[in-house]
Amino acid sequence: MSVQPKVSVLIPAYKQAAYLGAAIESVLNQSYHNFELIVVSDASPDHTDEVVARYPDPRLIFIEHEENQGLPAARNTGLRAATGEIFALLDADDLFHREKLAAHVAFLQANPTVGVSYNARYEISENSEILALWRPITDATFSDVVLGFPFAPSDMVLRREWAYRVDFFDASYRAMSEDLDINCRLALAGCRFGGIDQALNYRRYYPNRVIANVPDRVQGAERALHSLFTHPSCPATILALRNSAFANLYLVWSYEAFVAQLTQLGQSWLGKAVRLDPTLLANKGARLHEFLVDRSIQDGGDHAMAVRQVIDQMPTNLQWFAPQVAAIVAEADLRAGIRDVLWGRVTHGEMLLKRAALTHVKIDQALLRVLVDQLLNYQQMIGDDAAQLALQRLLRYLRAVTSRRALGWMAGCYWLNRGIQSGKCQQWSHARRQIIQAFQADPGILANRGAWATLVKTMKPLMKQS
Repeated sequence: MSVQPKVSVLIPAYKQAAYLGAAIESVLNQSYHNFELIVVSDASPDHTDEVVARYPDPRLIFIEHEENQGLPAARNTGLRAATGEIFALLDADDLFHREKLAAHVAFLQANPTVGVSYNARYEISENSEILALWRPITDATFSDVVLGFPFAPSDMVLRREWAYRVDFFDASYRAMSEDLDINCRLALAGCRFGGIDQALNYRRYYPNRVIANVPDRVQGAERALHSLFTHPSCPATILALRNSAFANLYLVWSYEAFVAQLTQLGQSWLGKAVRLDPTLLANKGARLHEFLVDRSIQDGGDHAMAVRQVIDQMPTNLQWFAPQVAAIVAEADLRAGIRDVLWGRVTHGEMLLKRAALTHVKIDQALLRVLVDQLLNYQQMIGDDAAQLALQRLLRYLRAVTSRRALGWMAGCYWLNRGIQSGKCQQWSHARRQIIQAFQADPGILANRGAWATLVKTMKPLMKQS
């Protein structure tokens, strides 16, 4: 007698045959085995059926639409066919980590009040190289879903009862934003979201990608937000976020419009974003400046070209912002270079850092603190040895853009945090060694009371032995 699967994994497929095989394998190779995998071809014109046929696994179910119905309808077909208690979503060009299902099953069993779980993720390039680590907060609220949308579909796992309670995805959202819509409806219905602090899937980005159907996608997101804010059950605390939510929407999509050479739309949406949130232009446009730096390096493409392209198309009333283009490109070079070195792409990273150094841009204290956090994240997700190698790479290649003293401070902070954490776990020998490494990297750590307190605690087991 066959065992009913605990988990149903759903992959909608349309024109993704090049990546679908890897996505299927990432599911079939899970350490957790009690699952079914449902692949739904949304009348895909490529050889999706041939890819699926390469995997004669009894847990794999293949369904084909006779006509293209759109991504949310394809997801719904899979959801209706699913028999598991838990639904895991996976886009056809993304991948699961081997422990994805095991971690979510355990988390949901331990947290019965959570209806949707999600996790940290690796962001990868078209060629599956790791670009970055995305580590969202683990206690996303209704406000977080509305303002920042901290998780993507491939990060999500939801209980069967909650999928049925909100009647699945809205199939009328053919042009995307169906994920924003369903999560808003889940939150309105009282669903609780819970995060797992592990990177458990891989989300693919495409360099220099121009997104198709930009106007339709924005209309879909506008519709999702309008539906939320006009719903009679929308809480007052969420209603108060209306301007901020729409400002975030228009800011992000103005960038995509400019990249797609949709100048008038980009100008219109950027204007709406600024009117709804004037702080974008405060302090000489500091927040807009920061947004352009972060967004331009997200996909690993030519960020310098993208920044110039976006700023060249800005409306006339933002002409004063144009002189910042060189500074934005330099900061983007710096951050992308740091990211590349951190993740082992040292040749490209070194080139970007040298280019940044020519502009005399430097790593400030705030960015050094961010870099320490990234190293600690790297250590937690990848492991001690890999993190130590990453630190050594950074210490070598960042000399072009900062001082030895600053690098010593960064290394000292990293080892100090590691030592204090090891002390909390009563791993005294590790803690002692890490605190000493912190002192060696930055003698200024001697003034840190936490370091001394941890070091004293590490000596007690030695004193008892003697």
